[in-house]
Amino acid sequence: LYRIILELLAHILLIAITVVMVKKTSGLDDHSSGQHAVYAILGLFLCVGESLLVCHSWWLGDFISENRLNLLHMVLGMVGLWLGLVGIFAKSIFKSKIHEPHFNSKHGLCGLLGFLLIAGAVASGFALVCFTHLALHVIHRLMGLCGFVLLSCSQWFALNLGFVRREWNSWKIKWLRISTLAATISVVSYEFLCLCRDIVHLLPNSWFKAIGLKIDRLHN
Repeated sequence: LYRIILELLAHILLIAITVVMVKKTSGLDDHSSGQHAVYAILGLFLCVGESLLVCHSWWLGDFISENRLNLLHMVLGMVGLWLGLVGIFAKSIFKSKIHEPHFNSKHGLCGLLGFLLIAGAVASGFALVCFTHLALHVIHRLMGLCGFVLLSCSQWFALNLGFVRREWNSWKIKWLRISTLAATISVVSYEFLCLCRDIVHLLPNSWFKAIGLKIDRLHN
């Protein structure tokens, strides 16, 4: 029940925040900031968050096979990475034209580090297609999880930027922050629970026998 509530809450918050942000930023007079925000929120927040959720979804598994769930997970990760790259590239071009340094703020640094971790997660995901290894599996999952946390922090810091304060009043910004925090906690908690469960299942049975645990009870 706890996992079901977390997943539903995470899906709702991810979609709601994305709709609100995209609807507002797509019509900004500041074209570079608006374009960057649209690509970043769609790719590095919605797609990355959903890619973490769908792979272990409690309801999608009843309609889609495990192989197709994994494929959907990969597609969302690659699309998110591509959209994020377009958004970062668009902002970098604008910054270079006005000779303004980039990635020198909390928003920029968290976004860049998060993007690199997601790129590493996608690369390690392709490696997992070829062979399965516990260490690589854990690294893949942790890179995706930490990458999403950093990208969510980047969005949190973005809500302090000037164009956000010009477009929204303080009350709306406050609720966007609360919603972003709630979405981050929901997605991270859900993925962490699934990660712990999967690690237990991947560990050799001999490990549990050595410490006197009953495998069937632990797995249940």
